Amino acid sequence: MAKIADKVVSIINPSVTDLGYELLGAEYVASGKHSILRLYIDSEKGVGVDDCETVSRQVSAIMDVEDPISGQYSLEV
Repeated sequence: MAKIADKVVSIINPSVTDLGYELLGAEYVASGKHSILRLYIDSEKGVGVDDCETVSRQVSAIMDVEDPISGQYSLEV
């Protein structure tokens, strides 16, 4: 599943960086309808819930357009 995570990173990293965050990594755990895409972010000021929400909204929009993962999954930032 590392290939999916790598593909996602290449797609979303420019947008995450433009928002002022560093994308430390991504992890994809395939489990049917309960699959999880987990993103790890950081910034110089630290990261709070609002930061996670901002990145989540941006990434969700990108993922809807690019659709690199077939099927359902939960996004965690």
